[in-house]
Amino acid sequence: MNRNVLRRILARCVVALLLAPAALAVVLGLGGLLGALGDDVAATACARVALALGVVLVLAVVATSATTALVLLAPPPPRRGRRRRGGRRRRERLAVDRPAGTA
Repeated sequence: MNRNVLRRILARCVVALLLAPAALAVVLGLGGLLGALGDDVAATACARVALALGVVLVLAVVATSATTALVLLAPPPPRRGRRRRGGRRRRERLAVDRPAGTA
């Protein structure tokens, strides 16, 4: 799989990992508030949505760790046309560039 695709997937997993706990807290708080106000049907609905968000959070943790492992284990991209800086060694260049008799 392409390394860039893996990095995009990893970025989305990290975003889900960061947003899921906040959404979970909001839904649980809303469910508690609705339950205290006497709306049991809405409180139950919020509890079920919170359960689904908990599952999403666990899946985000697993997906993030698996994708991180894939990114680290993916082979590096091939190097294109490795250029050499000059064809000669430094000493050889200096020997040619300096006149004879100078140190």
